[in-house]
Amino acid sequence: MKIGVDIISGESDIRDLIKGCVDAVSEDPSIEVVMVGKGDVYRSILMHPFYKNNKNLKRISIIEASEVVTMADDPISVVKKKKDSSVIKGLQAHKRKEINAFFSPGNTGAIVVAASLILGRVRGVKKPALIALMPNTEGKANILLDVGASAECEVEDLLKFAVMGRLYAQEMLGIENPRIGLLNIGEESHKGTSAIKETYKRLLELNINFKGNVEGYQIFSNEVEVIICDGYIGNIALKCIEGAASTISKLLRKAIFNHIPALLTLPFYAGALKELMKKADPEEYGGVPLLGVNGNVFIGHGKSGRSAIKYGIKAAANAVRHDILGKLHKKLGELHLDRA
Repeated sequence: MKIGVDIISGESDIRDLIKGCVDAVSEDPSIEVVMVGKGDVYRSILMHPFYKNNKNLKRISIIEASEVVTMADDPISVVKKKKDSSVIKGLQAHKRKEINAFFSPGNTGAIVVAASLILGRVRGVKKPALIALMPNTEGKANILLDVGASAECEVEDLLKFAVMGRLYAQEMLGIENPRIGLLNIGEESHKGTSAIKETYKRLLELNINFKGNVEGYQIFSNEVEVIICDGYIGNIALKCIEGAASTISKLLRKAIFNHIPALLTLPFYAGALKELMKKADPEEYGGVPLLGVNGNVFIGHGKSGRSAIKYGIKAAANAVRHDILGKLHKKLGELHLDRA
């Protein structure tokens, strides 16, 4: 299968992104990578001795794109003015079925808007949703969606997020009957905005194992596997979590190195600390899916490095293998979630 990879929109060194692509094809012979970017830069990098005699390079090709989408670019202006950008060229190639999926560590807003306009949306879906995988207390992953694709959502949008998140948990995380929670300011059914209270009632009517409202601290628990919210709340939650994780890591390092007894015992805990940091490392998850658009689109962190690119490509390939898009069409077609 062919996975398109945007290699010029991220904030990391392009050499690391290319290494991630090479790692992906080297580890999985079923994957072909179609890089989207500047071919002359790509070819000059491959002249490095690091790539000499690497037979896996035969499964890497390039789609030329001359324009770069920056993190500061307005999403609509990207679609209108940067038609030769890696984001637009990659999505157009996916639309023409030249690639089976598209992965970009670029401007999230631009990718969401461009994917919605170029690929269209799954029938019945008005708003797409972006997933984030959160480590839980059991050492596994919970799903939080939406984390930034759709800031303003109606009840029907949240219901579809629940269906999409549940399907993704079943197919990609192997959870047979994932539990669904609605992110709210309290567990009681009478709390929240009018839209949240109506969503609560409607979720109870669906046969999707809805467990009720959950609060922010339960995002990492093993009480539910899928947490639903609009993109405004979800993105704030995600950025708070990222900031808290970074702060705790810095404070822990400072405390250990300022305390001699703790420093002396560090070798005994080094393995456990390394495993903990690995589970919380975004690089390990690579890219996350944009669900609801009519294609397989994955978005990575702007600072995605070599490992994140590799894992993002593998995640996109797994989504293609599991036919997530086809199953979303089928599942949403079976349900009648919209009300006049």
